[in-house]
Amino acid sequence: MAQLSYRGRKRLSEARSTFIEAFDSRVLEDWMHSVDDGDDLVYHYAEAIANAECAADEADERYGWDDDTSLNAGSAVGELTGALEMHLEALVAEICAMVAQREGEWTEYTDDEEIEPAVHEAREWLQEHQDAAERAGVWKEVSA
Repeated sequence: MAQLSYRGRKRLSEARSTFIEAFDSRVLEDWMHSVDDGDDLVYHYAEAIANAECAADEADERYGWDDDTSLNAGSAVGELTGALEMHLEALVAEICAMVAQREGEWTEYTDDEEIEPAVHEAREWLQEHQDAAERAGVWKEVSA
């Protein structure tokens, strides 16, 4: 995956912070810092949002904020941001499914008193975000 531009990193950081703040357990909070590592779709969305924001700003300056050109560019920013958030939710669902099922090597390096709160919180998040779990293809395995 190519390096994100400054603007792309900023957009991704903003989107990621929503998920970091959503969790109380240290385990899940730590996972959220790298939820998107190496994901090409995240890269494309973040760069597209950054570029669309530049286009919206340029169109606003050139044509005015109420011109259709500016409004369409602003709408594109919103649509792309929504798509990025939905994709990140699916990635979060994959992580939550792994944590809820205590899969992976992370359990070997995590204190027992930190595992249970993380498992509980992951299950709770998945219940509240069934659509993301279904999109990620983990709903059946975590709801069984």
